[in-house]
Amino acid sequence: MSSQNQRMIPEATFSMNTPNRQSPDWHPEELSFLNKNKVIKTVAATHDLALIKKRWAYNTLREVFLTENGYVLKRYTHFPGRKDYRKIWQREHDALKRLEGLNTPDSIGYLNVKHSARISGTLHLRTFLPGSAVDWSNEQSLQSLAALIAGIHKKHVVLLDPQRENFICTHSQPVSLSFIDFGRARVFRGMNPLTLLHIGKDLAKLRTNGELSRTQLEIFNKRYYQLMQFSPLQSSVINFSKNYWLRRRVKKHGKPVD
Repeated sequence: MSSQNQRMIPEATFSMNTPNRQSPDWHPEELSFLNKNKVIKTVAATHDLALIKKRWAYNTLREVFLTENGYVLKRYTHFPGRKDYRKIWQREHDALKRLEGLNTPDSIGYLNVKHSARISGTLHLRTFLPGSAVDWSNEQSLQSLAALIAGIHKKHVVLLDPQRENFICTHSQPVSLSFIDFGRARVFRGMNPLTLLHIGKDLAKLRTNGELSRTQLEIFNKRYYQLMQFSPLQSSVINFSKNYWLRRRVKKHGKPVD
């Protein structure tokens, strides 16, 4: 792995509340899946996978690996107990497939396996998109942000997790920004009322989690709405949803949104 790419990889993070759950050995079907997609050449090559994130949630051990040849492996090991029934690997795969052609990672696919009578697993494989931290201090970056989100929304996909840390600068043109975590994304069939309500939620979350100043948000909004060309009725549905989620956040946290 080049030193340039290494600088673009976040340091490995491990949740402090992870219980003493061991990651199971790689399942033969997982190895076959990785070999088929030319991620590894031999079983021994799994030792070369770089573990960059490990977290415990809903009785699932979540691990993220990075390969030297440009892939991201997201491995979910499901233990007995409470489950998160959102299939985030499927959400991410479906979103990335819909967004093919945009400045986003490519999803290769995912695989479900059975490690034992009580332990199952899911392995999701996608490409690694190198980049650096975003900087909202210049207008061009905000124009690129508006173009990126408008391009995603035009494909009837919503992010639902537009935190600043999930955006990266890829230094590519014409859109120099990308989004890299589609685990909460939703895919819709068209620009219907349900899509518009979720777009409003997306924009509310960008306001609260995107770390944009009021002035930066105004620049983003101006360009975003120019690109989307919503009808008055569509805009009213979006604004209704956006205001609802902003009010809900105020009620939950007891302080106004900046």
